[in-house]
Amino acid sequence: MLFSKRKGAFFMDNTTEFLYNLINPSDPYTFRAEDQETAALAVFCLGPAYGAENLSGTGSGDVPVLLFSDPKVWYQEQFGRTPDEGLEAKKPAVIRALKSFILGNERDRKRYEAAMACIREPERREVFVREWRDGRTSMNNIGLRAEKMAEALEKQREDQEEKGASS
Repeated sequence: MLFSKRKGAFFMDNTTEFLYNLINPSDPYTFRAEDQETAALAVFCLGPAYGAENLSGTGSGDVPVLLFSDPKVWYQEQFGRTPDEGLEAKKPAVIRALKSFILGNERDRKRYEAAMACIREPERREVFVREWRDGRTSMNNIGLRAEKMAEALEKQREDQEEKGASS
């Protein structure tokens, strides 16, 4: 259970991941990441115009918007390795973080997760996700971009595993 400094409430989902707000100029998005490094890598996958604010109030820090500075330098100073090394080491966690991007703020996310918990059929879940994403006001579909990036990283991981198994 995580305490939220922002609202003085407890998250009742018993997750060990932290909730982040994506800092961006368009629609609000939230996502989950196991730590600040994973959050940074997920944000970097979307580009340097984004940052992340830790909403959980514990543990992990924020990720600044690094549009006018070198994200690689900040990352190396924070985590002691390059973003490429970090991505290689944390790829499964980054994939999970990218798949967790949801349109909306913290309150919207709770409604979204409650609805998703009630929908069992995969086809209906897909329809619900598509409809939810259509609620954005911007042409910038960050949630879909994050999903596509997660799929690309999964494919890359599968290809690496396949290549390693055949060697």
